[in-house]
Amino acid sequence: MDKASNIFNRLKTLQTLYQNNIKTVLFMSPIFPKITDYRLIIERTRYFVNEYWFENLNLRGSYKLPILKYIKKYYPQHLDLYQQIYIHKNFDFWDKLILEIKNYCERNSISYINCFHHDRFIKNKDKNRE
Repeated sequence: MDKASNIFNRLKTLQTLYQNNIKTVLFMSPIFPKITDYRLIIERTRYFVNEYWFENLNLRGSYKLPILKYIKKYYPQHLDLYQQIYIHKNFDFWDKLILEIKNYCERNSISYINCFHHDRFIKNKDKNRE
């Protein structure tokens, strides 16, 4: 991902694909709590995106500490929320956001897929293999 094209070029590519009758999907991932403005992203892209996929920020392994340090430095007003989610495993924020996105998309006739709780999907997928 670090060597991927910038956001401007990605959006321009989506526009070109859409203009050429190729279905487009914008995968909004990861959604950072209280930082990612999913509504604004949709408003600016909905005329060339057919479907949106949403995924929450999953912090596992070595990613957790650097992200929490980043939040503490640049978004200290949200540090408590991040600690609640990623240290204390309180997922209430995500559950509320899932409903908020669902209501927003349905109210605005926006096609979407919710990929939140990715870790739960992996566990269920593994169970289905047994």
